[in-house]
Amino acid sequence: MSARHKALCAVVAAAGWLASGSAAATPVTYTGFIVTDVSLNGVHYHNVPVTLTFVGDTAHIGTFNVPGPNGTAGSGSWLKTGTASVQIINGLQVISATFLAGQILVALDSQNGGAGFSSMVGVDHHLEAGYPLAMTGTTIWDMPDLVTTGRWSGHAWACIGYPPAALKTGRCGNAASYPLSTNRGPFVMFMPYYATDAAGSIVDDYEAALNDATFSVHVGP
Repeated sequence: MSARHKALCAVVAAAGWLASGSAAATPVTYTGFIVTDVSLNGVHYHNVPVTLTFVGDTAHIGTFNVPGPNGTAGSGSWLKTGTASVQIINGLQVISATFLAGQILVALDSQNGGAGFSSMVGVDHHLEAGYPLAMTGTTIWDMPDLVTTGRWSGHAWACIGYPPAALKTGRCGNAASYPLSTNRGPFVMFMPYYATDAAGSIVDDYEAALNDATFSVHVGP
């Protein structure tokens, strides 16, 4: 499996972030859409449409460049200043919640070909590159940056400890142990659809995600 297939390849999680602001300040909205399992305030929802939204400003977009043993392990852009929210559709019920500040960020690993919503979780406030929703493969490979309006798709990961195969764990951590705080109570995104080998380990960090999602960027008011 090529390095490109290992999108967000732990480089986000290991990153010493190097920030550089965008030249022009413009509102920007990032939207992720998936049908999956989630819970909000202790209520579990199975196979429901879920939309994650992050609203920020291009002036706060920074870049990262993470060194690896044979050169650069990953590079791209991130935005962690803004307001993140989630919408869950359960039948005729529309449930909306806003994440408390300092938890959700948007990241694009342009070197490895992945993008989505990462998070700061746990008592140590550590970075989870592949949670709550990161995408690899299909058209997300060709996403140019975080300031071009468009829509892309990819294999969907909601993985604590991503990438599991590269880090030799073979499994994602328990997402329920890392709830994200919202104004409606704790939120958890699950990853119910993935492929494993005979030993129960996730087969790789790309095709093992059996669910797909979309990721869109809208620049402007």
